[in-house]
Amino acid sequence: MSVLEIFNNAINGVKGLVDECIIIARNVRWSMIRFANNEPTIINNWLTQEVSLYVVKSRRYITASLTSINARDISNELQRMVKRLENLPEDELYTGLTHVGKPSQLPGSYDKNVEVDVGRIVDKLNNAINASLSEGSSRNAGALTFGVEERYYVDTTGLELEDKSSFVTLTIRAFLDDVSATSVSVSRTLSEFKPENAGREAGSLVALAKGLPEERIDNGRYDVLLGPLVAGHLYGLLASTWFNAYSIITEMSGVTRDDVGKQVASEKLTLEDLSGEDSVVGSEAFDYEGNATTNLTILNGGVLTSILHNNRTAARFGVTSTGHAVNNWVRPSPRHVRIGAGSLSSDVDTVMRELGSGLLITNNWYTRFQNIKEGLFSTVVRDVALLIRDGRPAARLRGLRIADSFKTLLRNFTDSSKDTRQVYWWDMPIPASSPSYVLIRGLNITKG
Repeated sequence: MSVLEIFNNAINGVKGLVDECIIIARNVRWSMIRFANNEPTIINNWLTQEVSLYVVKSRRYITASLTSINARDISNELQRMVKRLENLPEDELYTGLTHVGKPSQLPGSYDKNVEVDVGRIVDKLNNAINASLSEGSSRNAGALTFGVEERYYVDTTGLELEDKSSFVTLTIRAFLDDVSATSVSVSRTLSEFKPENAGREAGSLVALAKGLPEERIDNGRYDVLLGPLVAGHLYGLLASTWFNAYSIITEMSGVTRDDVGKQVASEKLTLEDLSGEDSVVGSEAFDYEGNATTNLTILNGGVLTSILHNNRTAARFGVTSTGHAVNNWVRPSPRHVRIGAGSLSSDVDTVMRELGSGLLITNNWYTRFQNIKEGLFSTVVRDVALLIRDGRPAARLRGLRIADSFKTLLRNFTDSSKDTRQVYWWDMPIPASSPSYVLIRGLNITKG
């Protein structure tokens, strides 16, 4: 029995007992090659399945999730959900299930070579390690993941959907003495997967920092060049937290409904969600409500042009869903955030000269909020961080945090590199396409 047949049988079992029912599932076959000291150390293979269930009766809804596509388990869970519905309150944002657009497979999102050409993938990993060593690193570690995701959707209106996508990602961390640097390569297809570029970048960054003295800097505001991992991380978090309609409705965003069409950021900043872009990791053909996904310009020259909607929030705003019911039915979310390109160089030596004096930060992790509505956050600076004087690296920096707000990221965005590239690793909330460098004036830095 096919997955869609399993889902239809389960829905037929609760028809007449509920007003609406949605079943959506992900089936991911993926592998990871871990490496350390310049050599692969272990290869693991997994099959990950996740089923999400949604049931509505008389404006009351309930959701549940399962970890396998099993016909009996799904049917039994739906029956339990139906019994629990009558004890739940009505959902004030509820709106009837409708569909926007006609979802179809994103044409460039699946590459069969990712499934069958493991030898070529291993060769590309070796190319990345060798590229890092050639730039000056002494050893390298990290992980390469690759696989295929299949998604299935069925609801009580009779809509049936499925799509398929592939992915391959590399995270490489280069070491030289006590210095480290991280870079990534991310792609939907094997032909566009360029891990040697990531290896070369990581190796060149540790070589750049080698021999520099360590300095401590005072807490304060600095002009900062953010590498693509940092910029992609922070602006992805900003887009998902502040620019979804549910956060605006619940007053957990620093922008309001009335800000749409107004200048809320630097005129240099353009921010997009690429949910419908087949070439980027994270894109999908349909959302959790069966709506077609779309690319969405959130900020255009600093003007808030669009916010993310699902059916519920769109009904409250009197608009149409943008297809951003992502992983749930309550809070809309982006899938892949792109920061617009600017006029800065993509070459590290050139961009430091363009900066003049300030800081270069290449990686971060463990981001935490102090106040979500105000956008107050802090994040730990990781790997190579440099003090720049007169356009040249002057010292290595350790033990720093970026401790500021989304308002600074919006208003003090000054420029970015001319290129953008996909970035993603395990501590980024959302895949992103980021320029090689983003310049923020007056970013608050503290000592950890």
